Amino acid sequence: MNEIETLDFEIRALMKAGVRSIDPADDSLFNDLALRTFRYQWQHNLVYQRYCERRMLSPERVMHWSEIPAVPTTAFKHLPLTTFPPDEAQVIYRTSGTTQGSEQRGSHYIRDRSLYEASLRPNLAYHLFPDAKRMPIYVLFWQAHELPQSSLAHMLSDAIEQHGSPESRYVFSAEGLDSATLAAALDTAVANNQPICLMGVMYTFVYFLDWCAEHGKRWQLPKGSRLMDTGGSKGKVREIARNDLYALYSEVLGIPSTMCVNEYGMTELGSQFYDSSLHSAYLREWQPRHKVVVPWVRTQVVDPTTFAPLPAGETGLLRHLDLANLYSVLALQTEDLGVVVADGFEVLGRASGAELRGCSLAVEDVLAARRNGNG
Repeated sequence: MNEIETLDFEIRALMKAGVRSIDPADDSLFNDLALRTFRYQWQHNLVYQRYCERRMLSPERVMHWSEIPAVPTTAFKHLPLTTFPPDEAQVIYRTSGTTQGSEQRGSHYIRDRSLYEASLRPNLAYHLFPDAKRMPIYVLFWQAHELPQSSLAHMLSDAIEQHGSPESRYVFSAEGLDSATLAAALDTAVANNQPICLMGVMYTFVYFLDWCAEHGKRWQLPKGSRLMDTGGSKGKVREIARNDLYALYSEVLGIPSTMCVNEYGMTELGSQFYDSSLHSAYLREWQPRHKVVVPWVRTQVVDPTTFAPLPAGETGLLRHLDLANLYSVLALQTEDLGVVVADGFEVLGRASGAELRGCSLAVEDVLAARRNGNG
């Protein structure tokens, strides 16, 4: 194998070993893989190379993963960030939004979707299906063939393939959420004492809960039933606080908050983050809910202006380094506010415009690197 094939193989091996394969305090393996990934990306992505040079950083000067220059996620709206010709991408995942007007959609060019799946599968299984039981999965989102450029649609489709029983189905389409069909499925689950899993975006769950209130519907779903939501409800339906939503899941569906998992991810990342709640309940190791960082990812909280790392407990912008981004950009600077805790972090919301000045300047640097180098 050549150098990149070896690196790809070693990253996949780390993912295959699982979420708790190494001591979180042992940083040596991740550091080695991250530095080699940085060198590869610096050599094969000239725009990223020039972006790093503007910061006077190179593989020879970077000795630890925490020093690797991060690219703002908004840069993905302006140009392909890849180590390979963009037209060789197996799939292109795009952020939500319209392609019309001044708004642009971020695009993540995926060279090999199997690497995305190698990260996805052990992470989802650990946090949502630790009991390894197949069950009916009802998805409150588009099917993958209806939304082929959605990484979330692919993730949900793969979840059915890996963990769903034959009864699994989608209850969302171009016509919207089929609340009546979903309600009938919940009736059947209760009648048959069959645990089920519900998966979808937060706004469709809020829509369904409102429909249930209007129609006087509620259930006590069988023990072992679970739910995964992602995203937010802003701009779609009424806004609702996270704790209030957990209370409604329990009141209307009979799913306790410990069996409800929120997923945090983004198109620009090959890996996702899940709440610790369900797996902690499964092991009866009670701990505060937080997002868990897997062994092939590192997350920092940095100062919004200087990008200097902040100590645990202080609020700043979340920065992720994800080995699943082997063929794009390893280190990504987000616009999300968060705080580091234990083996993970908490998401506190989106930063304000004033807090994002540093990110804006960094995007300008990416665009300048492209102009200066014909990238």
